[in-house]
Amino acid sequence: MAGSVEQKNIKRVFHKIMKGNISTVIALIILCLIFGIASPYFFTFTNIMNIGTYASIMGTMASGLTVAMLLGGLDVSQYALSAFCGMIMGMLYEAGWNSYLTMLIVIIVGALGGCLNAFIITKMHVAPVICTMGTQFIFRGAAYLLTDGRYIRINDPVYTFIGSGKILGIPFCLIVMVITYVVVWYILKYTTYGRQVFAVGGNPKVAQLAGIDTAKIRFISHILAAVTAAMGGIITVSQTAAAMAKHGSGNDMDGIAAVILGGCGVSGKGQVTGTLIGILVLSVLVNGMTLLNVQAYWQQVIKGAVLIFAVFIDSLRGNGMQA
Repeated sequence: MAGSVEQKNIKRVFHKIMKGNISTVIALIILCLIFGIASPYFFTFTNIMNIGTYASIMGTMASGLTVAMLLGGLDVSQYALSAFCGMIMGMLYEAGWNSYLTMLIVIIVGALGGCLNAFIITKMHVAPVICTMGTQFIFRGAAYLLTDGRYIRINDPVYTFIGSGKILGIPFCLIVMVITYVVVWYILKYTTYGRQVFAVGGNPKVAQLAGIDTAKIRFISHILAAVTAAMGGIITVSQTAAAMAKHGSGNDMDGIAAVILGGCGVSGKGQVTGTLIGILVLSVLVNGMTLLNVQAYWQQVIKGAVLIFAVFIDSLRGNGMQA
């Protein structure tokens, strides 16, 4: 009898850990300790800023992706849309357009891509993952068609500052990512739209009966995910000093893995702060493996294993681990 009670208490504690972001924070701490011991360069200020720079692209994109996933759907088109927006940016640069106007147009193009996703999902009633798999091919193909596969070199002081500039020693792209998270966090926590996102994600039918326009909420959320994808495209082009249609190819699931690691699965529950922790886990993992000279192919294998582990953790959270 005593053993049964003890087992139930252990299960309750384990469930509490898995339910929140504690498990992800523990994983982050363990990774930092392992890489810190294995490499004397890991805990240097320069390397920490390198981690932030690497995280800025995936992190910025994942902030908007979190909102879409809170509604119980997956958007796998983000990186392809990001590459398409980057090619638009490169073409406008070649044409001599003003840098700030170019970035505004790129954001608008991203929003239009989100409108396409949202229309297919809400009006044509196609499942989000199927819709975005289709638009992923469309965006990627369009990115190649724009310049027939040619990449465009970028040499502009504004873009250079976005990609590699610093303010008080902190990379500007990292600052952009943090600001994006603060904005998304505020929207989700303090606005009517944010509360409606959680309501629709929790139970769409009940939310609809309560008078919430679920289609409108989904529409806005996918536009938000697309706008952050466009921002990721701007940062990518700025960091690499080139617009390439292949940008992000092979990384399409990274953002999804980070969001799930952060506690926001396809069950429609979670917080954008959890996504930020998930982003740090993946960024530290990649940085640590690079410092240890782990072969690139093995890095892909390990990232794939992390994605599977992230989904497994989400299933534990969703199942509730009831005694």
